[in-house]
Amino acid sequence: MEPKTLGILGGMGPLASLAFLRTIYESNLVGSIEQEYPNILLHSLSSVPDRTCSLLCNAEDALADSLVRNLRILNETGVSKIVICCFTSHALIRRLPRDIAEKVVSLVDLTARELIEKKEPSLLLASLGSYQRDVFRSTEDALKAKDFIVEPDEKDKAIIHCLIYDYLKPGRDVIPVYTAVKGLLDKYGLTSFIAGCTEFHLLSRHIHANTLPGISFVDPLFLIARRMDCIL
Repeated sequence: MEPKTLGILGGMGPLASLAFLRTIYESNLVGSIEQEYPNILLHSLSSVPDRTCSLLCNAEDALADSLVRNLRILNETGVSKIVICCFTSHALIRRLPRDIAEKVVSLVDLTARELIEKKEPSLLLASLGSYQRDVFRSTEDALKAKDFIVEPDEKDKAIIHCLIYDYLKPGRDVIPVYTAVKGLLDKYGLTSFIAGCTEFHLLSRHIHANTLPGISFVDPLFLIARRMDCIL
């Protein structure tokens, strides 16, 4: 039987989708030979318009057109499932053609199901586009998980957005991001955060690699990497 292939629409941003690819392979190497590693097709398009700017500046038609165009390219390769490596883009899932939408793995739903299973209130770290478009209230599963999603106040939303754009997207040291997030968790009396922007996968990887105590996370990119057989 021909092995199934996971398609990733990346480049939003590039470092986050590259880190996701690394996480998939690092999570599926133990006891395997090279030919048994997962088949992945990464379509990394950093030229996709900025998602938050598009959604908040009435330019979502151009963003939707770009997403559909590039998803079609990926879909035509015969991938079994597609991960859009950008939470903010999930605001436009309903605008995707049916043949593509049915292959897309919803990061929002994966997050919601993990929150329901974990049963621990977690601080939502997301872009301003995701916050303002209520991406984490956009599906039935997300609504079921609402009691476990803690949204920060408006000032802290702006701080979190700056962490994404000033530190994570440019590939700067993740330590200041960790320090800032730890401070926010302390402020809200929490120990867990939701990586509600795929850029925060860089922080999740840092915490995981260094086994840092007193802080946990819900990150759907880790979930996908660890459950490839179920996803495909």
